[in-house]
Amino acid sequence: MPGPRSRQGCTECRRRRRKCDEQRPICGQCSTFGRSCIYALKVVWTDGLRSNKATLEGPQARPGASVIEDSGAGENSVLNDTVEGSVSATVPAASEVPVPVPRYLPNGVPVSPKYHRLLNYFSNDILASLSCHPSVHQDLCRGLVPATLHSPQLLSACLALSAAGILSRGLSEVDGVAISRIIGHLQSSGLSLLRTALEAGQMNETILATCLIWCLTDVFTYRQGASSSWRIHLQGIKAILDSNQTHRYFATTSGAAQSAMRHLYFLYLSLQTLPHVPAVAVTGLPVKHDDVSFETLDDLEDDPSLGPKIDGFLGYSEELLHIMQKVNRLARLKVENAEITQYEADILLGKLNAMINRDSEAPPGVAIYPVLSPESNREFELCHRTFQQATSIHVYRRLYHMPSNSPQIQTAVAAIGKMVTNMAQGQPCHTWVAMAMPLFTIGCEAFADEQQSFVLDKIDKLYLCIGSYHVRIIRQALEDIWRIRREVGDLDGHMCAVKLLGKFIAGQDLPLITHC
Repeated sequence: MPGPRSRQGCTECRRRRRKCDEQRPICGQCSTFGRSCIYALKVVWTDGLRSNKATLEGPQARPGASVIEDSGAGENSVLNDTVEGSVSATVPAASEVPVPVPRYLPNGVPVSPKYHRLLNYFSNDILASLSCHPSVHQDLCRGLVPATLHSPQLLSACLALSAAGILSRGLSEVDGVAISRIIGHLQSSGLSLLRTALEAGQMNETILATCLIWCLTDVFTYRQGASSSWRIHLQGIKAILDSNQTHRYFATTSGAAQSAMRHLYFLYLSLQTLPHVPAVAVTGLPVKHDDVSFETLDDLEDDPSLGPKIDGFLGYSEELLHIMQKVNRLARLKVENAEITQYEADILLGKLNAMINRDSEAPPGVAIYPVLSPESNREFELCHRTFQQATSIHVYRRLYHMPSNSPQIQTAVAAIGKMVTNMAQGQPCHTWVAMAMPLFTIGCEAFADEQQSFVLDKIDKLYLCIGSYHVRIIRQALEDIWRIRREVGDLDGHMCAVKLLGKFIAGQDLPLITHC
């Protein structure tokens, strides 16, 4: 009697329909014939309780199916070693009480142990690195984790992001399985699932969340010189938002799923504020800069219910997000040599300075459900004011082209330095996870050795907190910018940082500067 069928064989033996002895790192068949032996992650999708033998590798995987098993690394897999072992020892605890992940799919089929551990890592570590407060972490967990069990395309994205988080912690291969290969496998298959869902007319908040998770996966796996498909995902999100006004749904409904999606929506908006992000054509059509989703906040600006509140996910106010988008739009117009009057820049700077003065006298509250402790309120206030000062630097730099040593910029740099020094540093589920943009901003203006050393120390603490590859790239980018400043002989900050950034980004992508 043959024993139970194993699904742990290598890819080559499966392709050739040969029995694999599953030896690691090279099986007997591949060793004998000199073949490349790879144990790839494989996911089987089911319709109810009956397997249709479709895998994530093929476009035949149907929306609405569920994941139940995998093959590849064996019991001592990368998931075991990272989630329960070496990585967990380097990741600060996000919460005293781990967020439980269901062990069964909605159809009653158990989630395989390895995927269950991977989802646990996503829930308790990855989502914590996106959260400025434990309540936001809980929102994301309660809203996203159950949704993944109902959506194969969202599940694929979340699994890829979890694997990317493991990779960012320094583990690249376990038992002959390259984590980068696992991510690539999930990208090719998961994006196929996403396309299939879109072709089937599924235009909803789950698709939006899937696109955003793929954006974050690109951030966590970002490597200098590699292409970044997150911009294409971002344009896909815009198309969904523009088609059915999903953002209105997020803003006006309640519940765990809507809270999580609202956080992700604000992440989408914050990605739009990034400098040096070119507009990407959708389906080959040209995109005007005025069309890059600035209109959504133009509508929100007139909403009297907003007020000066700090958003619990962003760490700064929605009205400041609006100012940041305006800065980005005006700066792009200047790059394109479009007409932009001094009056427009002065008006924007006046609004920003009025906000800074108002909030320094009466700190805004935090738009978050639980009653916050005085310590949490203080951290959110420092985070918000840090982003205000960083935005002012962008105004002076990008709209007025002031040199780094100008009094206006150096005053803002000093204010940010003082505030981040007084913040709790290097902790997930804390406002420190949002510090990438302010730190990169003051780093671009740093010309003195002590300023540069200060920024590097804080960026190292940011990496300790979130562990994403893009933080390493931020560090390397700043070191390159400082090298360029030295090479041109600007040791006293007489150059505008826009010129330095222009020299740096020529021919390469600038890393995402956001809290993801």
